[in-house]
This record gives sequence, structure tokens and C-alpha cells, in this order.
Amino acid sequence: MPVPPLKIAILHYQPDGEPVDPVTTQVGESLKQLGHEVSTIAVSDRVFDILTEIDRSKCDLVFNLCETFAEDYRMEVNVAALMEMARVKFTGSGTAGLLLAQDKILTKQLLEYHEIPTADFATFDGVTVETNGDLEFPLIVKPSRSDASIGIGKKSLVRTWEELTRRVQEIRKELQDEALAEEFIEGREVYVGVIGPKEMPEILPIVELDFGNWDKNKPTISDREVKFGPETEGSPKLVIARNITPELRQRVERAALLAYRGLKLQDYARIDLRISEAGDPYVLEVNPNPYLEDKSELALGAREKGMSFTQLVGRILESAAKRYGLLQKAEKAEKAPAAQKAEPETASPANAAS
Repeated sequence: MPVPPLKIAILHYQPDGEPVDPVTTQVGESLKQLGHEVSTIAVSDRVFDILTEIDRSKCDLVFNLCETFAEDYRMEVNVAALMEMARVKFTGSGTAGLLLAQDKILTKQLLEYHEIPTADFATFDGVTVETNGDLEFPLIVKPSRSDASIGIGKKSLVRTWEELTRRVQEIRKELQDEALAEEFIEGREVYVGVIGPKEMPEILPIVELDFGNWDKNKPTISDREVKFGPETEGSPKLVIARNITPELRQRVERAALLAYRGLKLQDYARIDLRISEAGDPYVLEVNPNPYLEDKSELALGAREKGMSFTQLVGRILESAAKRYGLLQKAEKAEKAPAAQKAEPETASPANAAS
């Protein structure tokens, strides 16, 4: 159902002296093409500014693109919590979904609880060690609450207890975070976009990270260099996944759907998986409110389904508008003028005289 014209404020993180992230402009242009009145709200490190600027915008809905606050990506959940406390309507997952997905250890535990396939793992909080399953080296070690592959690199893959201990200590010291170690799944890395309300979400076509001319002596790890490095001939790139059997596609989509619902996500998300060499899918991470750029995994999957970037933005907006009852209010507003016009007509002097 098309969303009627709304006043929408795009909330985005904007550090002083840095250019505006292209995704803010791209989403803004798409919303304008869809007929909405758009404004932007840039926030950095002042909590007061968030609610003040939202109130000043007089918006019907906030399109939340704020993934960081005060240079701390872990504060993303606090921004959503603040808007919930102020009863602000906004797109994307709320406090519950962001909190559950942000903590990778908690995510893994929830995936296991919902019987969603995920690699065996161990957790290290600096005092205790807890294992889930019979782990075998090599393991990949990552911080519990990192984002955008922070803390993941060449040293993340460990093959001995000594390397594991050293990497856990480095994460504790450098990032002040708990560590998660999980079995490294050798195989294909794929991403599944999910959009819409959690009751009836839509699964987008599977996107794969093609590692191109990758050095066969190096493990295929999607670190920051892979994700954000310049794309050259033969370098890793995103492609639509091919050679996926119907049975495997069903298993991948089912895992993504269960993860979306199990972690209480809404409007849009990206589920990252590995398909082992034996053909078994394992959920690696669950990303609520993923980076919504026009070349992102979500946009690529949408295009494969015949959906333009503008239409993708519209579907996310529609999901949020439906949740807040904005579609029903618009329908009532459209019907009201007709009723108001009919009333004066029957009561007019000319009609009374006739």
C-alpha cells in the first residue's frame, strides 16, 4: 500500500568537519521522489539536540539512519531508546532488536535457542570461559559488540590455544570488550536482506561475496579491508548468488527469517551466513538497520527482484508507517473532506427553498 505524503526527518550521524554520508542524500532523494516532504537532522554528541531538532521538524516520522553517537557505535541502541521514550515514530528496529543483535554472544545464544544453525562457539568475559559445542580449530575470534568488522583482521583466525589466548587478551585490552570465538566455516559467504513487518516480511534474493582472485593461502575473511577497500579488478565484490539449489535456498531463507523474527527486528535487516563446503548454511551475524547505500547488499538484492532503490526505501517506510497506524490515519483524512462537503450542501438555503 503506497504511503501518503508525510513530513519525514532523516536522522543521521554527522561528526564535525566530515562530509555528509552519501546514504543520507540517497535516501532523502528517494523519499522526495515518493512525494514526501524531507528534512535532515544531523547529530554528533549532544543528546539534547536529538529531541529538540525532531520536535522542531514537526515530522510525522523519523527515518533513522543514525548508527553511531559520540563516536561510539554501541550508542546506536541508545538513540532508538531515546526516541521510544519520547514516543517518536521512527523506521527500523527498536531498542529490543538493536540490543539483542548488537551483542554477538547474546545473538548466538538466541540463535541456538530458536534452533537456527550457527557455528559452535565459546565466550570469554575476562573471568570465565563458556563453550557451546565441541569446538575445533581453526577458530575466528571477534569482539562481542563490534560493528563494521571492527576488531576483525588477519590476527582473528587462530589455530592454537596460545593464539586464541593472545587474541582474546588483545580484544580485552584494545576494545574493552568480551570475546567470541567460533569455528571458522570454510565456504561461501552470503547475505540475505529481509524487509517488512516481522509478521509477514519479504526475503530478498541471496547476495554473495565473490572473493575474486583471492590468495588461496589466505583465509576468506570479510574484514574491514575487504568491506571498505577500493574495488579493483579481481578484488572481492558483491554479486547475486548463483548455483544455489532450491533446497539450499529454502534453508538459507528459513534461517534468515527465523533470525529476523527471533531477534525482534522490524522494517529491514541483513542476515550474514556462511555455506559450508558440505552445503550447510550457518548464520554468522544479524544486522538490524544495515547500511542502506544504493550499492549495498540490500539494494543489490532488491534490484535482482525488480525493485529500484527508491522502491526499497518506500517499502521500508511503508512497514514503519503501517506499524504506527499512519496508513489508516491517511485513509480517514481522505474520506473526511467528502463528508464535510456533503453536509453544507444539504443545509444550504437554496436546497431548503426547493
